[in-house]
Amino acid sequence: MNVMKNLMTMCALASAVCLVSCSNDDEMNVNNDGQVRFTAIIGDEAVVATPGTRASGTTWGPSDDIGIFMVVHGTENIAEKSSNRQFRTTTGKGNFSPVMGQEIYYPMDNSAVDFISYYPYTDGAALDKPFTVTIGTAQTDASQPGFDLMWAKATNDGGKGYSKEQDATVAFTFGHCLSKLTMNCTLDASVGAANLDGAKVTIHSMNTVSTFDLKTGKQNGTPDTPADITPRKLATPTANFDATYDAIILPAVYGAGAVTVDFEIGSEIYTWDVATVTFEAGNEYIYEVKITRSGVKATGTIKEWNPVDQQPVYAE
Repeated sequence: MNVMKNLMTMCALASAVCLVSCSNDDEMNVNNDGQVRFTAIIGDEAVVATPGTRASGTTWGPSDDIGIFMVVHGTENIAEKSSNRQFRTTTGKGNFSPVMGQEIYYPMDNSAVDFISYYPYTDGAALDKPFTVTIGTAQTDASQPGFDLMWAKATNDGGKGYSKEQDATVAFTFGHCLSKLTMNCTLDASVGAANLDGAKVTIHSMNTVSTFDLKTGKQNGTPDTPADITPRKLATPTANFDATYDAIILPAVYGAGAVTVDFEIGSEIYTWDVATVTFEAGNEYIYEVKITRSGVKATGTIKEWNPVDQQPVYAE
């Protein structure tokens, strides 16, 4: 009986060792099966080129999706049919994993490849056709990330490309491809006891539709479809201001008076006639807006939103 018992024990131990060995082999296979792994940061959040920020902050949000294209190194030709694959960061920490069935694998012949990515993921996007960008006209915390276009390209250190043999994690750094208009507002004493709590703010005649080239990360169409935009009101204004409003807008050039901003406070409307301005991709245009009986006065600065500040302006 003891012999039989010992034999059974030895068999059980051998089986356990075999299972552990197989499990370890499986893990090694997962890590070395040629599947590409991705991380991504936004602008100065970490390592590779192109500064920028996301509308909802400087970090990813849970369940943010990006689209990824694998291309033959040094070209814009799709490699291994890996076009517009959908990847997601579940926790918002910047480690992106493929949605089921969207995996990307390095070429088996060890040839070098590059990667192009954009946010937010859009079904049907392709490198060989214009990507339509439509700006939301009612902007809120919830709506802005849906059209806050960002783009990145990864070619590895020195532009040598990535390959199966290297088995390197691909690190994207996303840059902002649109512009941002921020208005830090104060009410002059001449306006009286009114406040901005219930104010209605409208940006008139902003272009809202354009096209974007996913190959180059550049706007490739002339913005059009002017419309009124209701900017987002921040829950907490910038320090020392009565209210802060912002809007994501298309890069574009506007002549003097082409764009106006109305501040409707109670029964009164105060208007800021925006001077000639060029809104460039990746920049935030920050205006200090003072609302007075005699006019809306604005000064601004520009910073890369990569933060750009303009001189003060006045609304009247």
